[in-house]
Amino acid sequence: MATIRKLPSGRFNVQIRRKNAHPISRTFDAMEDAQQWATEHELAGRAALKAGEGLTFLELGQRYCDTVLKGRPSRDIALNRVERIARNLPRQLTDISRQDVNAYRQIRLRAVSTTTCRDELVFIHRLYRWAHREMILDKAHHPSPCEDVYIPPSNKPRTKVIERSELDRLLANLPKTMRPIIELAYETAMRRSEIVRLTARHVHLSERVASVVEGKTGDRDVPLTQRAVELLREALARVKHPDAPLFPVVPHSVTTAVRRARQKAGLSPDIRLHQLRHTRITNVAKKGLNQAQIMMVSGHRDVRSVQRYTHLRVKDVVGLID
Repeated sequence: MATIRKLPSGRFNVQIRRKNAHPISRTFDAMEDAQQWATEHELAGRAALKAGEGLTFLELGQRYCDTVLKGRPSRDIALNRVERIARNLPRQLTDISRQDVNAYRQIRLRAVSTTTCRDELVFIHRLYRWAHREMILDKAHHPSPCEDVYIPPSNKPRTKVIERSELDRLLANLPKTMRPIIELAYETAMRRSEIVRLTARHVHLSERVASVVEGKTGDRDVPLTQRAVELLREALARVKHPDAPLFPVVPHSVTTAVRRARQKAGLSPDIRLHQLRHTRITNVAKKGLNQAQIMMVSGHRDVRSVQRYTHLRVKDVVGLID
């Protein structure tokens, strides 16, 4: 049954709960859109239990990419992954077993890194979970074949902290349009997708705050440094409409630009886009902020995600306690 509630932001949140299934939730600007989505989703759910019959992994993956990732740069990347996996799992969804997935894992570990193999297994599991939520598959009768299959551990996270001199060399080799994006990542710890989705409505320079809407961890406000304020003021001067993006580029192109600039400048392979975010959070932790304050900057929701930064902060004050 669908439940619609009005949020403090004025938007309308729809939740659909079904027995033995995870609730489905989505937020809309208008009540009419929320009601229409709820009605369509409930009607589709009643007939969807049989939809998984005869559906292959390739077909499910294509449906996922066209539904969830539509319009996103990651769609093409995910679609290539789906096609690569499907060549080794050509069976129907209901026929793929844990033994099949385990055999796939062993094949891939002989060809790719443990991180790549792990990402692919996690992706398979994600598709099955999505199929369960969308009532394409009955979870009780067709659980994810990745359950109880050993998934290789991920590599240790990179700990490189980028020095200002390294950032300057990187910026000098970037296209002019990319420089403010990269420097904003260094100044704010915002993710690339959060930066490229900024519009004039999201920026409040008088309060030194930028609002992230529907980011990876939901909505949040990001505190801005003085340099970040300068960069955003310059960007605001270039746009003519409050809903126009301040930086009209796609996220993937930002990563590509950083890689090319790093290679051109002869910098370490550890100089990556995500390390700019890591560097800002590390510098904030060194200032002595507590975990809650660090999470306000980073946007993390799990305390465990920021513990490595608080460990850095503890190490920095060891010499001050005697």
